[in-house]
Amino acid sequence: MNTLTVPSIEDKIQELCAAIVADEEVQEAREQAEAFLANEDAVGIYRKVATAGRELEKKQRQGQQLSDEEVEAFNDLQEKAESNPAVKDFQTAQQTLQDVAELIQAYVTKTLEKGHVPTEEEVFPQGNGGCGEGCGCH
Repeated sequence: MNTLTVPSIEDKIQELCAAIVADEEVQEAREQAEAFLANEDAVGIYRKVATAGRELEKKQRQGQQLSDEEVEAFNDLQEKAESNPAVKDFQTAQQTLQDVAELIQAYVTKTLEKGHVPTEEEVFPQGNGGCGEGCGCH
């Protein structure tokens, strides 16, 4: 990969990263994710749901009919995962971290497109599922 070396931008990236690390919501999300990863039972349940989901999706893409037993087994696994506090906390943490990453990407992308620091309205225009409609950008 060809890396751009612009000290002033690199300094600001470091500042942004420091602000992200210092953010309480981000810290809490990371702690929840780490607690989940240390919980073998929760990780096992999560993996089983993910694996079963991929297998069922693959069968559907191949045009195979899913049996009632397969669907019921998957739903049971999913309910077990959803009732596990560590799994729920991990999913919440994952969403928080993803929202932060998407927010940063949206602003940087719009900055490169527009050539100026974009307004919130430019990044998240109303009527396009943006702010005010549960986008998670605040």
